[in-house]
Amino acid sequence: MKSTRTPAQEQYRLIMECRQSGLTDHQWCVQHNIKPGTFYNWVKRLRQKGCA
Repeated sequence: MKSTRTPAQEQYRLIMECRQSGLTDHQWCVQHNIKPGTFYNWVKRLRQKGCA
């Protein structure tokens, strides 16, 4: 089953939530059922677009 694409604004919100949680990225991803590879792809893509 193919998952739906998460909009960039939602990706940014989730990244910020993760970084402010006090957990490691991996721990946060596991708790929120997000594959760590997907999470890091979001980070990379948003950085390339110029989001800090």
